[in-house]
Amino acid sequence: MWRSIVTAAMLAAPLMALPGGAVAQPVSFTPFDQPAQEAVQAARSWQFERAQKAGVTPRVATARIDLDGDGVAEIVAVVQAPDRCAALGLRNCPLVVLHRRSERGRFQEVGSFFGDAVQILDSSNKGWRDIETRFTQGPWRRTEWNGLLYQIRR
Repeated sequence: MWRSIVTAAMLAAPLMALPGGAVAQPVSFTPFDQPAQEAVQAARSWQFERAQKAGVTPRVATARIDLDGDGVAEIVAVVQAPDRCAALGLRNCPLVVLHRRSERGRFQEVGSFFGDAVQILDSSNKGWRDIETRFTQGPWRRTEWNGLLYQIRR
């Protein structure tokens, strides 16, 4: 059900050519990175509290990827729950990007989308890698860094 773990070996994953010559690298998620899951739960505490009140335990799968080249990996996470995340107060399940502001600092959410798949592009904006997201085999949506957070471009 969950995809395999992503590590530095992700860089060896097969690349996919996209229209216009861009190259995309699929991201694999793991349910086994407890510190990353805790960071997601802290960032989305209101949703986890709402789910708990509804008797639902959301599942979190994460990947750590250095998106801004600072040597510290960001967390990309998919939060899932039964019935399309209705217990979280959402119609669809969120895909979030978290960035650590300092070595000892907490993670801050810098991107939030509906999706269950991510690919990292070889292009970048303002020093951050572009990403594409999609939900349930739908179309890929390009997301770019605007200087503060990730925004959907198309």
